[in-house]
Amino acid sequence: MIGQPVFNTLRVPCFADELRVETDETALGERLARADDRGEPVAVIGAGTNLVPRARLPGLAVRPRIRGIAFERRGERRWRVTAGAGERWHELVRACLGRGIAGVENLALIPGSVGAAPVQNIGAYGRELAAVLESVTVIDRRRRALVRMTAAECAFAYRGSRFKADGAQRFVVVRVALALGDLPPNACYPDVRQELARLGGDVNPRSIAEAVIRVRRRKLPDPRRVGNVGSFFQNPFVTAAQLDALWERLDIDAYPDAAGGGRFKIPAARLIDRAGWKGARHGAAQVWPRQPLVLVNLGGATGADMLALAARIQADVVDKWGVCLQLEPAVMGVD
Repeated sequence: MIGQPVFNTLRVPCFADELRVETDETALGERLARADDRGEPVAVIGAGTNLVPRARLPGLAVRPRIRGIAFERRGERRWRVTAGAGERWHELVRACLGRGIAGVENLALIPGSVGAAPVQNIGAYGRELAAVLESVTVIDRRRRALVRMTAAECAFAYRGSRFKADGAQRFVVVRVALALGDLPPNACYPDVRQELARLGGDVNPRSIAEAVIRVRRRKLPDPRRVGNVGSFFQNPFVTAAQLDALWERLDIDAYPDAAGGGRFKIPAARLIDRAGWKGARHGAAQVWPRQPLVLVNLGGATGADMLALAARIQADVVDKWGVCLQLEPAVMGVD
Protein backbone atom coordinates (compact mmCIF):
# COMPACT_ATOMS: atom_id res chain seq x y z
CA MET A 1 0.00 0.00 0.00
CA ILE A 2 1.43 3.38 -1.04
CA GLY A 3 -0.53 5.42 1.50
CA GLN A 4 -1.87 8.96 1.37
CA PRO A 5 0.17 11.82 -0.12
CA VAL A 6 1.36 14.43 2.36
CA PHE A 7 1.31 18.05 1.18
CA ASN A 8 4.46 20.01 1.92
CA THR A 9 5.76 23.29 0.51
CA LEU A 10 9.12 21.66 -0.24
CA ARG A 11 7.19 19.61 -2.80
CA VAL A 12 9.02 16.37 -2.10
CA PRO A 13 7.15 13.06 -2.38
CA CYS A 14 5.93 11.63 0.91
CA PHE A 15 3.14 9.23 1.82
CA ALA A 16 1.49 8.65 5.19
CA ASP A 17 0.15 5.31 6.38
CA GLU A 18 -2.87 7.22 7.74
CA LEU A 19 -3.56 10.92 7.22
CA ARG A 20 -6.31 12.68 9.16
CA VAL A 21 -7.54 16.27 9.25
CA GLU A 22 -9.20 17.20 12.55
CA THR A 23 -11.26 20.38 12.91
CA ASP A 24 -12.29 19.89 16.53
CA GLU A 25 -10.02 19.65 19.58
CA THR A 26 -12.10 16.87 21.16
CA ALA A 27 -11.95 14.74 18.02
CA LEU A 28 -8.23 15.47 17.71
CA GLY A 29 -7.64 14.33 21.29
CA GLU A 30 -9.59 11.13 20.72
CA ARG A 31 -7.67 10.39 17.50
CA LEU A 32 -4.34 10.87 19.28
CA ALA A 33 -5.46 8.68 22.19
CA ARG A 34 -6.41 5.83 19.84
CA ALA A 35 -3.01 6.03 18.14
CA ASP A 36 -1.28 6.03 21.53
CA ASP A 37 -3.32 3.04 22.68
CA ARG A 38 -2.16 1.14 19.59
CA GLY A 39 1.44 2.22 20.06
CA GLU A 40 1.49 3.95 16.68
CA PRO A 41 3.91 6.75 15.87
CA VAL A 42 2.25 10.15 15.41
CA ALA A 43 3.38 13.03 13.19
CA VAL A 44 1.68 16.42 13.59
CA ILE A 45 2.32 18.17 10.30
CA GLY A 46 0.38 21.43 10.48
CA ALA A 47 0.39 23.22 7.13
CA GLY A 48 3.52 21.43 5.89
CA THR A 49 5.48 24.66 5.50
CA ASN A 50 8.39 23.99 7.87
CA LEU A 51 8.78 20.30 7.21
CA VAL A 52 11.29 18.10 5.40
CA PRO A 53 9.44 14.80 5.01
CA ARG A 54 11.18 11.61 4.05
CA ALA A 55 9.51 9.09 1.74
CA ARG A 56 7.06 7.69 4.31
CA LEU A 57 5.38 8.76 7.54
CA PRO A 58 4.57 5.55 9.44
CA GLY A 59 1.56 5.43 11.74
CA LEU A 60 -0.72 8.47 12.01
CA ALA A 61 -0.11 11.83 10.38
CA VAL A 62 -2.55 14.48 11.58
CA ARG A 63 -3.31 18.04 10.50
CA PRO A 64 -5.05 20.13 13.18
CA ARG A 65 -7.52 22.45 11.41
CA ILE A 66 -9.09 24.09 14.45
CA ARG A 67 -10.29 27.50 13.29
CA GLY A 68 -11.50 30.77 14.75
CA ILE A 69 -10.03 34.15 15.73
CA ALA A 70 -11.39 36.13 18.70
CA PHE A 71 -10.55 39.70 19.78
CA GLU A 72 -10.92 40.89 23.37
CA ARG A 73 -10.18 44.51 24.23
CA ARG A 74 -8.27 44.83 27.52
CA GLY A 75 -7.58 48.57 27.59
CA GLU A 76 -7.29 51.59 25.35
CA ARG A 77 -4.67 49.91 23.13
CA ARG A 78 -4.27 46.46 24.66
CA TRP A 79 -5.88 43.33 23.23
CA ARG A 80 -5.99 39.62 23.79
CA VAL A 81 -6.22 37.85 20.45
CA THR A 82 -7.01 34.11 20.44
CA ALA A 83 -6.67 31.92 17.36
CA GLY A 84 -7.13 28.25 16.56
CA ALA A 85 -4.14 26.17 15.54
CA GLY A 86 -5.53 25.66 12.03
CA GLU A 87 -5.62 29.33 11.13
CA ARG A 88 -2.99 30.63 8.71
CA TRP A 89 -0.44 32.76 10.54
CA HIS A 90 -0.34 35.52 7.94
CA GLU A 91 -4.14 35.75 7.95
CA LEU A 92 -3.99 36.30 11.71
CA VAL A 93 -1.45 39.11 11.18
CA ARG A 94 -3.72 40.68 8.58
CA ALA A 95 -6.74 40.42 10.87
CA CYS A 96 -4.84 42.21 13.65
CA LEU A 97 -3.58 44.97 11.38
CA GLY A 98 -7.08 45.43 9.99
CA ARG A 99 -8.24 46.34 13.50
CA GLY A 100 -5.25 48.58 14.19
CA ILE A 101 -3.72 46.10 16.66
CA ALA A 102 0.07 46.28 16.84
CA GLY A 103 2.59 43.65 17.84
CA VAL A 104 2.86 41.05 15.05
CA GLU A 105 3.62 43.30 12.07
CA ASN A 106 7.27 42.18 11.87
CA LEU A 107 6.04 38.59 11.51
CA ALA A 108 3.99 39.29 8.37
CA LEU A 109 4.08 36.80 5.49
CA ILE A 110 5.63 34.00 7.54
CA PRO A 111 4.07 30.86 6.06
CA GLY A 112 2.46 28.17 8.13
CA SER A 113 -0.26 27.69 10.70
CA VAL A 114 -0.90 29.40 14.02
CA GLY A 115 -0.35 26.07 15.78
CA ALA A 116 3.19 25.81 14.45
CA ALA A 117 4.14 29.35 15.53
CA PRO A 118 4.89 28.58 19.22
CA VAL A 119 6.60 25.28 18.36
CA GLN A 120 9.16 27.16 16.31
CA ASN A 121 8.95 30.43 18.26
CA ILE A 122 8.76 32.12 14.88
CA GLY A 123 10.67 35.33 14.52
CA ALA A 124 11.72 37.86 11.90
CA TYR A 125 13.11 41.36 11.60
CA GLY A 126 13.57 42.03 15.29
CA ARG A 127 10.59 40.31 16.88
CA GLU A 128 9.82 36.80 18.10
CA LEU A 129 6.48 35.27 18.96
CA ALA A 130 7.67 34.88 22.57
CA ALA A 131 7.48 38.68 22.97
CA VAL A 132 3.70 38.73 22.44
CA LEU A 133 2.49 35.26 23.42
CA GLU A 134 0.27 35.08 26.51
CA SER A 135 -0.62 31.37 26.59
CA VAL A 136 -0.95 28.20 24.55
CA THR A 137 -3.68 25.59 24.90
CA VAL A 138 -2.41 22.10 24.14
CA ILE A 139 -3.51 18.50 24.20
CA ASP A 140 -1.29 16.77 26.74
CA ARG A 141 -1.03 13.25 25.34
CA ARG A 142 0.34 11.90 28.61
CA ARG A 143 -2.54 13.23 30.72
CA ARG A 144 -5.08 13.03 27.89
CA ALA A 145 -6.38 16.46 28.75
CA LEU A 146 -6.49 20.03 27.47
CA VAL A 147 -3.91 22.14 29.30
CA ARG A 148 -3.29 25.87 29.22
CA MET A 149 0.40 26.79 29.38
CA THR A 150 1.77 30.26 30.07
CA ALA A 151 4.55 31.75 27.98
CA ALA A 152 7.05 30.96 30.75
CA GLU A 153 6.00 27.29 30.72
CA CYS A 154 6.66 27.11 26.97
CA ALA A 155 10.44 27.48 27.55
CA PHE A 156 10.93 29.62 24.48
CA ALA A 157 14.38 29.89 22.94
CA TYR A 158 15.76 31.04 19.60
CA ARG A 159 13.67 29.12 17.03
CA GLY A 160 12.71 26.66 19.71
CA SER A 161 10.39 25.84 22.57
CA ARG A 162 9.32 23.08 24.91
CA PHE A 163 7.14 21.79 22.06
CA LYS A 164 10.20 21.25 19.91
CA ALA A 165 12.42 19.82 22.65
CA ASP A 166 11.40 17.56 25.53
CA GLY A 167 7.67 18.00 24.86
CA ALA A 168 7.77 17.29 21.13
CA GLN A 169 5.92 13.98 21.45
CA ARG A 170 3.76 15.01 24.38
CA PHE A 171 2.00 18.27 23.47
CA VAL A 172 -0.13 19.22 20.45
CA VAL A 173 -1.07 22.89 20.13
CA VAL A 174 -4.76 23.61 19.56
CA ARG A 175 -5.04 27.33 20.39
CA VAL A 176 -2.82 30.36 20.93
CA ALA A 177 -3.52 33.58 22.87
CA LEU A 178 -1.53 36.74 22.15
CA ALA A 179 -1.21 39.90 24.28
CA LEU A 180 -0.95 42.72 21.74
CA GLY A 181 -0.88 46.51 21.58
CA ASP A 182 1.82 47.33 24.15
CA LEU A 183 5.03 47.01 22.16
CA PRO A 184 6.39 50.05 20.27
CA PRO A 185 7.03 49.74 16.52
CA ASN A 186 10.28 47.93 15.71
CA ALA A 187 12.08 48.96 12.52
CA CYS A 188 15.60 48.12 13.68
CA TYR A 189 16.62 45.86 10.80
CA PRO A 190 18.47 47.69 7.98
CA ASP A 191 16.45 46.02 5.19
CA VAL A 192 13.19 47.12 6.83
CA ARG A 193 14.46 50.67 7.44
CA GLN A 194 15.53 50.98 3.81
CA GLU A 195 12.19 49.73 2.56
CA LEU A 196 10.34 52.12 4.87
CA ALA A 197 12.40 54.99 3.44
CA ARG A 198 11.39 53.97 -0.08
CA LEU A 199 7.74 53.75 0.95
CA GLY A 200 7.79 57.15 2.68
CA GLY A 201 5.17 58.31 5.17
CA ASP A 202 4.78 57.42 8.83
CA VAL A 203 6.41 54.45 10.54
CA ASN A 204 3.56 52.46 12.03
CA PRO A 205 2.48 48.81 12.26
CA ARG A 206 0.89 48.83 8.79
CA SER A 207 3.90 50.40 7.08
CA ILE A 208 6.30 48.05 8.89
CA ALA A 209 4.24 45.05 7.77
CA GLU A 210 4.26 46.33 4.19
CA ALA A 211 8.04 46.84 4.31
CA VAL A 212 8.57 43.34 5.74
CA ILE A 213 6.35 41.80 3.04
CA ARG A 214 8.27 43.57 0.28
CA VAL A 215 11.63 42.49 1.69
CA ARG A 216 10.52 38.88 2.08
CA ARG A 217 9.08 38.74 -1.45
CA ARG A 218 12.27 40.16 -2.90
CA LYS A 219 14.62 37.80 -1.09
CA LEU A 220 12.68 34.56 -0.69
CA PRO A 221 11.15 32.27 -3.31
CA ASP A 222 7.38 31.91 -3.38
CA PRO A 223 6.58 28.36 -2.17
CA ARG A 224 3.60 28.33 -4.54
CA ARG A 225 6.07 28.42 -7.43
CA VAL A 226 9.34 26.97 -6.10
CA GLY A 227 9.42 24.22 -3.48
CA ASN A 228 11.02 25.49 -0.27
CA VAL A 229 10.55 25.81 3.50
CA GLY A 230 12.08 29.28 3.91
CA SER A 231 15.24 29.29 6.02
CA PHE A 232 16.79 25.83 6.08
CA PHE A 233 19.38 26.72 8.73
CA GLN A 234 19.25 28.58 12.03
CA ASN A 235 21.57 31.49 12.66
CA PRO A 236 24.28 30.06 14.95
CA PHE A 237 25.56 31.41 18.26
CA VAL A 238 29.31 31.66 18.92
CA THR A 239 31.49 32.60 21.85
CA ALA A 240 33.48 35.83 21.96
CA ALA A 241 36.65 33.86 21.24
CA GLN A 242 35.07 32.18 18.22
CA LEU A 243 33.85 35.54 16.96
CA ASP A 244 37.32 37.10 17.27
CA ALA A 245 38.75 34.20 15.28
CA LEU A 246 36.09 34.63 12.60
CA TRP A 247 36.68 38.38 12.35
CA GLU A 248 40.33 37.72 11.51
CA ARG A 249 39.18 35.93 8.34
CA LEU A 250 35.69 37.20 7.58
CA ASP A 251 33.64 40.40 7.66
CA ILE A 252 30.49 39.30 9.47
CA ASP A 253 27.86 41.00 11.63
CA ALA A 254 27.31 39.83 15.21
CA TYR A 255 24.53 40.47 17.72
CA PRO A 256 24.75 39.80 21.48
CA ASP A 257 22.53 36.94 22.62
CA ALA A 258 19.46 38.48 24.26
CA ALA A 259 19.51 35.58 26.74
CA GLY A 260 22.95 36.62 27.97
CA GLY A 261 25.84 34.26 28.53
CA GLY A 262 28.36 36.19 26.45
CA ARG A 263 27.39 34.57 23.17
CA PHE A 264 26.80 36.26 19.83
CA LYS A 265 24.37 35.42 17.02
CA ILE A 266 25.88 35.54 13.55
CA PRO A 267 24.18 35.19 10.14
CA ALA A 268 24.36 31.68 8.74
CA ALA A 269 23.74 33.11 5.26
CA ARG A 270 27.08 34.93 5.38
CA LEU A 271 28.96 31.76 6.32
CA ILE A 272 27.27 29.76 3.56
CA ASP A 273 27.76 32.48 0.96
CA ARG A 274 31.47 32.97 1.71
CA ALA A 275 31.96 29.21 1.64
CA GLY A 276 30.86 29.35 -2.00
CA TRP A 277 27.50 27.60 -1.83
CA LYS A 278 25.16 30.23 -3.27
CA GLY A 279 23.45 28.69 -6.31
CA ALA A 280 25.10 25.26 -5.80
CA ARG A 281 23.10 22.14 -6.72
CA HIS A 282 22.76 18.53 -5.65
CA GLY A 283 20.61 17.02 -8.35
CA ALA A 284 17.31 18.91 -8.26
CA ALA A 285 18.10 20.45 -4.86
CA GLN A 286 19.63 23.92 -5.02
CA VAL A 287 20.86 26.70 -2.74
CA TRP A 288 18.69 29.70 -3.66
CA PRO A 289 20.90 32.21 -5.53
CA ARG A 290 19.35 35.26 -3.80
CA GLN A 291 19.39 33.90 -0.24
CA PRO A 292 21.77 31.05 0.69
CA LEU A 293 19.78 30.23 3.83
CA VAL A 294 17.10 28.81 1.55
CA LEU A 295 17.27 25.45 -0.22
CA VAL A 296 14.83 24.89 -3.08
CA ASN A 297 13.43 21.92 -4.96
CA LEU A 298 13.79 22.67 -8.66
CA GLY A 299 11.51 19.74 -9.44
CA GLY A 300 11.94 16.05 -8.72
CA ALA A 301 14.06 16.25 -5.56
CA THR A 302 13.30 13.98 -2.61
CA GLY A 303 13.54 14.75 1.07
CA ALA A 304 16.76 12.72 1.13
CA ASP A 305 18.17 14.91 -1.68
CA MET A 306 17.42 18.10 0.26
CA LEU A 307 18.98 16.70 3.43
CA ALA A 308 22.05 15.50 1.54
CA LEU A 309 22.67 19.02 0.20
CA ALA A 310 22.15 20.47 3.68
CA ALA A 311 24.62 17.97 5.16
CA ARG A 312 27.28 18.92 2.60
CA ILE A 313 26.83 22.59 3.47
CA GLN A 314 27.00 21.89 7.20
CA ALA A 315 30.21 19.89 6.83
CA ASP A 316 31.85 22.55 4.67
CA VAL A 317 30.91 25.40 7.03
CA VAL A 318 32.44 23.48 9.93
CA ASP A 319 35.56 22.82 7.87
CA LYS A 320 35.96 26.43 6.67
CA TRP A 321 34.67 28.44 9.63
CA GLY A 322 34.49 26.06 12.59
CA VAL A 323 30.78 26.76 13.12
CA CYS A 324 28.01 24.13 13.34
CA LEU A 325 24.75 24.96 11.58
CA GLN A 326 21.49 23.49 12.85
CA LEU A 327 18.51 22.74 10.61
CA GLU A 328 15.47 24.96 11.12
CA PRO A 329 12.66 22.79 9.65
CA ALA A 330 11.47 19.58 11.27
CA VAL A 331 12.58 16.32 9.65
CA MET A 332 10.01 13.52 9.77
CA GLY A 333 9.51 10.01 8.47
CA VAL A 334 11.63 7.20 7.05
CA ASP A 335 13.09 6.45 3.62
